[in-house]
Amino acid sequence: MDDREAVFNHLIDEHLPMLRSVAYRITGNAADTDEAIQLALLSAWRKFDSFRGNAKMSSWVYRITVNAGYDILRARERESRKLAAYAATPVVPENDSSDVERLEAAIAELPELYREAIVLGVLSDLDGRTAAEQLGCSPNTLYQRIHKAKQLLRQTYREVQYE
Repeated sequence: MDDREAVFNHLIDEHLPMLRSVAYRITGNAADTDEAIQLALLSAWRKFDSFRGNAKMSSWVYRITVNAGYDILRARERESRKLAAYAATPVVPENDSSDVERLEAAIAELPELYREAIVLGVLSDLDGRTAAEQLGCSPNTLYQRIHKAKQLLRQTYREVQYE
């Protein structure tokens, strides 16, 4: 077994549950979660030689997993827009959305910086320090981003109420 394989075996043994948790919080379903993890691990495997070692390997793979999850969301959104353009009626009527679905949609619309802060800092099982480390910022910066994200979400909900 070569070094790369040993490193990845250890990474998967130790961090797969957390990778799944983070990917699920971003994508919202098991199939996309599995796809995000597969894409992330494949990407990390291919780019292994470019890992500089400035951070822990697990942090690097977490970051790749977060990006893979958001890539899947963006692809899903593009596909949804294409389907909606051809459909006679909207794919998901706004009036039929539950509060949870509206909140998830609002979170998905946040700028990436704040969306990541909410997903990792609030919705994941990570503690603040670990979430901040995964995002490459200090815990204080993470909390500031979460605060701003909550303000943006409140503003979105106020706008929806008055429409």
